[in-house]
Amino acid sequence: MVYYLQQNVAILDQISQQISSFAPQVSIPSTPPPPFPDFQPSASDIRINVFWFMALIFSLLTAFLAILVQQWVRDYMDVFQRYSDPLKSARLRQYLHEGCEGWYMPVVAESVPGLLHVSLFLFFVGLCDSVFNINTTVGISTTIPIGISGLLYIFMTFAPIIYPQSPYQNSFSGLVWYLIQKCGGRRYKDRGFDAPSKLVSSNMAEGQMQLAMEETEDRKGRDERAIRWLGSNMTEDAEMETFVMAIPGSFNGEWGLEVWKNVSNTTEDKNKSTSRDELSRVQGIFGSIFCPVGARTASDDFPNTPPLLAPHLPNFHSHSTTAHISGEETGHELTARVAHVLETCRNRNPFASDEVWRQRTRACVETTASLVFCAGAELGQFGDMAGLLGDIGSDQNVRESSTAGKDQSFVMRWTCLSLVAVRPILDSDQLRDYAQAALKWLETPVDDDTGEEQALTCVQKITETLNKASCCLNELGEALLWEENLTEDCAREVLRENESQILELERINIKDHVFQNVDSYILLAQREIDERSHGIITRQLPGVKFDDQSVHFSQFVEFFRDCHKFQIISPLQNLKRIRSVAHTFRNILEGQWDDDAFQEIFKNLQVLRMLPNRLVDTFRRQTWRLQDLRDGGGLGFTVELFFLAFKQLLSTSSSKALYVGTFRAITSDWSKFKHSLETHKLLLDMVMPYSGIISDLDYPDYIVDELLELLGKILEGQTGPHIDAVVQQVTDAIPRYSADYRARFVKVLDVITRARASSS
Repeated sequence: MVYYLQQNVAILDQISQQISSFAPQVSIPSTPPPPFPDFQPSASDIRINVFWFMALIFSLLTAFLAILVQQWVRDYMDVFQRYSDPLKSARLRQYLHEGCEGWYMPVVAESVPGLLHVSLFLFFVGLCDSVFNINTTVGISTTIPIGISGLLYIFMTFAPIIYPQSPYQNSFSGLVWYLIQKCGGRRYKDRGFDAPSKLVSSNMAEGQMQLAMEETEDRKGRDERAIRWLGSNMTEDAEMETFVMAIPGSFNGEWGLEVWKNVSNTTEDKNKSTSRDELSRVQGIFGSIFCPVGARTASDDFPNTPPLLAPHLPNFHSHSTTAHISGEETGHELTARVAHVLETCRNRNPFASDEVWRQRTRACVETTASLVFCAGAELGQFGDMAGLLGDIGSDQNVRESSTAGKDQSFVMRWTCLSLVAVRPILDSDQLRDYAQAALKWLETPVDDDTGEEQALTCVQKITETLNKASCCLNELGEALLWEENLTEDCAREVLRENESQILELERINIKDHVFQNVDSYILLAQREIDERSHGIITRQLPGVKFDDQSVHFSQFVEFFRDCHKFQIISPLQNLKRIRSVAHTFRNILEGQWDDDAFQEIFKNLQVLRMLPNRLVDTFRRQTWRLQDLRDGGGLGFTVELFFLAFKQLLSTSSSKALYVGTFRAITSDWSKFKHSLETHKLLLDMVMPYSGIISDLDYPDYIVDELLELLGKILEGQTGPHIDAVVQQVTDAIPRYSADYRARFVKVLDVITRARASSS
C-alpha cells in the first residue's frame, strides 16, 4: 500500500515539473520511489485461502458425486427391471448387486454428505481465522458458536457408539463404530443369558439390530411397551390383520410367553414404574457420558443401560403418548381389537376370495389360541367361537392335515381352541336328556327268545352277545389261518367244517326293540354333540372317532384296535357288522364266491385274533361317558378328547405352554362336578394300569402331572369302592412294570392315596 502511495507522489511531482515550465520556478525537493518489493503473503492469508479453497473443492465434489451416485443408482435399477423374465431379471440383479457390494458403492454413497460436512467446517475454520485478524471481538463472537457446533458434531459422532439407541449420528459415526468394533469393542448374546457372547457387527446398522434383539431385561420392557403401542395405535382392519398374523410366532419360546403375560397382566403399579423408566433418550446419553469411569467394570466398556439422572425431564407430561399407552389395560384392548377382526371372518361374502377369508381366519384362530392359552385372555371375550371353528375346520380338513403332519402350527392351535370352545356346549339340557334316555334303556332287563325275563340288563346282554360273536370270529379266523394254500374250494371246505360258528353269528338278534332303542338314543346324543359343536368333535377333532352308520366289518376291527379313540359306540351297528361276516360266508357256502369280500374279511380276522378282548371294559367305559354327560357336564368326556387329540398332535408338533393352558382351561370348572361318581370313574379309568390312556409313554410327564393334579383335587375327601379297586390294581401292577412305567404309576398311587387320606 505504501509503495502505491509513493508512485502517486512521483507522478504528481512529474506533473508539477511540467507545469512549472509555464510558471515561475519554485524549488520542490523530490525523492524517487523505492523499488517494487517481493510479495510475501502472511501465514493467516495462506491458512484462510487453504481452508476456503478446500471447502469450495469439497462442496463441488459433493455435488459432483451426488449426481454420479444418482446416475449409478438409476442405471442399477433400470438394467435388471427392463426384462420380463423373472429368472433373467433376478440373475442380472444378483450380478449387479454383487458388483455394488464388491466395489463398496454403498460406502461411496454414504460418504457424499460427509464431504459436505467437511466443506462446511473448513469454511467455518477459515472464517474464524479471517475475522480474528480483523477484530478480536468479532472473532470471539464468531468462533464461540462455531466451536459449540463443532463440539455437538463430535458428540453426535460418538453418541451411537456410547449409547446405541441414540438417534443422533452423522456420516462419521459408522466409521468410528467400524474402527472400535475391529479393535474388539462391544459384545452381545444372541441365545439367551447363558449363551457365549459374540462381537457385535462392524456395520453400525446391523450391530444396532443385534443389540436391539439381545435378550436383556431392557429388551423385555421394550417388547412390552412395543406391544402396547401397537395395540393402541393400529385401528384399521388391514393394519390389525398384519399384526394378528404376526402374534402367534411371537409366542415361540419362554421369552415371548413371559413378555405376553406381562402385557396382559398390566396393573397401575406396573404402569407407574413403566412411566418412570420411560426417560428421554438424551438424558440417557448424557448419563452415560458423565458416568464416572471407575464405576464401569472391565467387561462392560459400553454399558447398555445408562444411569438415571432424574425421574422425569421438565418436558415430560403425563398425558404424552407413552404415558397414555402404559396406563391402559392393553391386554383387554388388544383382545377387543382381535375380536373385531375375528368378527369380520364370520361372513365370507365381503371377502374378495375364499383364500383371503381363509388366510385371515387362520391368522385369527392362531392368535386367539395364543392369547387365550399363553397370555391369560378369556375365550368369552372373542364371542361365540364354535361356529367359526367348525367352518374353518371343515374347510381346512383339520383331521386329515393332522394325520399328514401338514399346517402343524394352525392345526395345533385350532385343536386347543376347539376343545375349550366346545367344553361348555357339552353341559346342555338336551344332551343330558338323550344321555339319560340311552342309560335308561341300557339298564333295562332283556327277555330271551322264550319270553322269560332274565337278570341281564341290556348292556350286559350286548356285551355277552359281542363276546360270543368274538369267540366265533376267532375260531373261524384260526381255522382259516391253518390252511397254507387257501383256495376257493379249500376256504369253502373250512367254512363248512365250522358252519356251527356261522350259525351262531346268524342267530344274533339285531331286531330286538331294546337294542334298537339304545342305538336310537345313543345316535341322538351323538347327533346333538355334532350339531352343537358344528361337527368339531365328531368330524374334525384330530385323534377322535365316532361310530358311523357303515356295516363294514373293518369298522368293528378298528373299534377293537383302539377302543379309546371311539367316544360314542353304537352297539347295534357293531352287531350288524358281525352279522355281515356270517352273510358273506353263507353266500360262499351256497356257491356265491366273492374274492374281494372274502380277502377283506380274512385280513380283518387276522388282525382281530391278535387284539386283546376288552369288550367288557369298553362298554363299561361307554356307560361312564354317558353318565358323565348326564351328571358331570362332560368334564371327563372332554378330558378324554383332549388326551386323544394330544396324542395325535404330539407326533407333529409340541408346545408345552399351549397344551398345559388348554388342559387347565377345559378343567377350570372341575369343582362343580367334584361329586359326580361317573366323572370319578372315567378319570380313574384313564390312570388304570395296562388299559388306561396314560399307559402310553408317548404322553410327556408334564401333561400327565396335570391330569394327576386334577384327579387329586376331585378325589380329595372322596371315598368309595371304585377308588379302592383302582388303588388295588395299581398296587398289584407296579412290581410288574419296567422302570419308566413304574415311576409313572407310583405317582398315580401317591396322588390317589393322599386324596383318600384327606377324607379321613
